Amino acid sequence: MLKVFISHSHDEKDLALAWQTLLDHVSQGAIEVWLSSDTKPSGGMKIGAEWRDSIYEKLSAADYVIAIISPRSIERPWILWECGVASGTNKERGLIPVVYSMPLSDFEGPLSSYQAYSGEEKDRIIEICERLLVEAKLTPKKQYWEPILDTYIGSVRLHRPPRNAGPTAVSIWMRRVESYLNSGRISELPSLVDSMYSSLGTDSAVDVQIHELLSQVFLETKNYGMAFNEVMKALEILPDDLGLLHRKVLILLEQGEHGQAKESLDFIYRDFPDARFLPEIAGLEGRLHRELFETTGRKEELEIAISAYEVAYQKDSYSYYCGVNAVTLKLLAGRLEEARDLAANVLKVCHDLLTHDKVSFWLDFTVGELFLVLGKYENALESYGIGLKRNPSPRERQKESALKGVRRIFTSAELDTKYLSSFEGILK
Repeated sequence: MLKVFISHSHDEKDLALAWQTLLDHVSQGAIEVWLSSDTKPSGGMKIGAEWRDSIYEKLSAADYVIAIISPRSIERPWILWECGVASGTNKERGLIPVVYSMPLSDFEGPLSSYQAYSGEEKDRIIEICERLLVEAKLTPKKQYWEPILDTYIGSVRLHRPPRNAGPTAVSIWMRRVESYLNSGRISELPSLVDSMYSSLGTDSAVDVQIHELLSQVFLETKNYGMAFNEVMKALEILPDDLGLLHRKVLILLEQGEHGQAKESLDFIYRDFPDARFLPEIAGLEGRLHRELFETTGRKEELEIAISAYEVAYQKDSYSYYCGVNAVTLKLLAGRLEEARDLAANVLKVCHDLLTHDKVSFWLDFTVGELFLVLGKYENALESYGIGLKRNPSPRERQKESALKGVRRIFTSAELDTKYLSSFEGILK
C-alpha cells in the first residue's frame, strides 16, 4: 500500500484533511494517508506516545510527503523539519510541495528545488492524484472524481489562507495605514482595514506591526471593538508581549468589561510575577479596582486600588502617574492629610521631570491635578494650559480622561465648585 504523509501547520489542518479525504476517495482506500491533525481513533498521534517518535516513525514509513505551503506557513520551521527528516531518511522518497494563495513564481526556499503544484488549480490536483495512483499501481478513473474534487475545492475556498500576506504586501499596507494617519483620514481607517483583509484573503493575523499600530489608533479614537480585534491579532503573533497585554486590558476597561480585564491581569501576574511593580501594569490594576469601587461601593476595592498605585510609586518615584492616582484615591477614601502630603511629594518629582528636554502633556496634567489637591487653582489652570499646547497635543479621549480626574478631585477634596467651570472650559 502506498503511504502518504501530509506535512502542515496547525492553522492549515483543514487543507491537510481535505487532501486526506480526496486521496482516500480517488484511491478507494488503497492509499494510506497520515497527518498529525487526524482526530479519528485510528489516526493522528498515538495516545501516550512521544510525539517526535510518532512523527519520525510515520515519516520513515511514508513513500511520499505532501507539504502544505502558503504565505503564512512557508517559513514555518516545523514543515521544513518534517521534509528534512523525510529527505534524510530516504533520498528516494518523493516530496510534493502544494502551494496555496501565492503564485508558484513566489515559492522560494529549501523546498523550491522540488516540483511544486498549485493547490487551487483543479488540473494540478488531478495531476497529483493521477501520479500517486500510478505509483500505487492503480488505474485512475477520473470519470468518478468530479464530486470529490468539488468537495476539495470547496474546502480550499472555505479555508481561504492569505493570498498576499508576504513582506512586500505587508509593507505596502503599512504605508497605506500611515498615509491615512498622516493625512488626517482616521475616520476612514475601518474601511481601509476591511479592504486590507479582503485583499489578503484572510481575517487572521497578518503582521504584528500593523495590528499593533491599528490597535493603538482605534483605542485613541474610541473604536474599542476594532481596537480589541487588532490587539488580539497582534497577540496571536507575540502572545507574551507585555505592551500588547497591557493594551488588551486597557481596551477591556474602556469597554467596561471588568471581569475579563481581571482575568487578563491575573494571567499577566501568573506569567510575569514582577509585573505588579511596573507602573503601567499597576495603573491598570488600580483603575480596575477604582472602577469596581465606583460601581459597587465596596471600600475594599478602593483600598486595593490605592495599594496598587502606591506599590508602583514606591518602587519607582518617577512613575508620577501612579503617585497622583494614589493621591486622588486617598481623597476618595477620606484620607485628606495623607493625600495632601503625598501630593506635595509627587509634585517635587514632577518639577524635576519638567526640566527634562522631552516633556509629555500628561506630566503637565499631573502637575495640574496635584496643584488642585493643594488648593492652588491658578497654578493648576496654568499647568493644564501648558499641556494643551504641547506637541504632540492631547487627543479628545485624553482630554476627557483629564477632565474626569479634575471632577473627581473637586468632589473628593471638597473644593470650591465655582472654579470647576474654568477647567471644563479649557479641557472640553
